[in-house]
Amino acid sequence: MTEFLADVSPDIPWHVTAFHQDYKMTSPADTRPEDLLRAAAIGRESGLRYIYAGNLSGQVKGLEDTHCHQCGALLIQRHGYSIEKYNLTPQGGCPSCHAPVPGRWSEKFDGQIASSPFLPRKQAQLVKILSRP
Repeated sequence: MTEFLADVSPDIPWHVTAFHQDYKMTSPADTRPEDLLRAAAIGRESGLRYIYAGNLSGQVKGLEDTHCHQCGALLIQRHGYSIEKYNLTPQGGCPSCHAPVPGRWSEKFDGQIASSPFLPRKQAQLVKILSRP
């Protein structure tokens, strides 16, 4: 699959996401960080430039972040759904080597839409689920 994606374009973002057991889905076992790192290595070997690992925040060695494909500079640092650092030129390029980064970018980063993501397992003020009598 990664070779096919890289043949279409090496700039297609590839997201590998960890499975975790929840409710009645008790099989297979939870995805380990090592499994996501191995999947990311397969994607890199195939030529993909933008590989992201999710659902195991802080356990995937920078695979939540966006790095420049040319010089490796950290462009966007994330922890889970939160953006911690944003370092792109207004044109959407790397400030270190000026390589363009594919995507749609704003002229400046105005912060996230929300200070924290919506997490359905926790009580949220945005959504109230009512049971029917």
